[in-house]
Amino acid sequence: RAHYLPGRGASAALKCIKNVLHTHQVAFPQHCVDWENVVTEWAKEDTSRTTERNVQKFHRDAFKYLVSFSISERVKALGVEKWRKQIQDDVNELGWFLCYRKKSTEMIYSKLARYEQLDQLREATSLLELALWKSSIDQDKEGCRDKAKVDVCRIRCGADIVVPNVLSFLLPA
Repeated sequence: RAHYLPGRGASAALKCIKNVLHTHQVAFPQHCVDWENVVTEWAKEDTSRTTERNVQKFHRDAFKYLVSFSISERVKALGVEKWRKQIQDDVNELGWFLCYRKKSTEMIYSKLARYEQLDQLREATSLLELALWKSSIDQDKEGCRDKAKVDVCRIRCGADIVVPNVLSFLLPA
């Protein structure tokens, strides 16, 4: 285990951790690390034996950074800005004290997984709507090949009925 260095040691150690993780990410992009497992295991670790406040603050800051790092690529991949901001706000606002770490970590990962599911459904429903629209154009209903009526075909393609009914089977109750 690394030992705390008084003074600026904690911030230097945190910078070192950040540099190592960034270097790993840049130099070995194909090397997969199960960061969720790393974070989850660390969340279980007992650092409460340390009584010095600076050491506990370092552990909180380092843990918070590792959580943020572990989800960064997944958060970037979310298609809805509001969800990306909400996850980052949750990471930044949580205290990451030892007694809350496990629950906080589980909450962040489960919320992110839920957003990823919803993002996939959002993309799937868009594709379904496009497929219905294309089918409508292919069948040339209402003169859909006429550029002036393409928007009418989109409105009348039935997506407003089909998509909600399909989603009712895909969304959990």
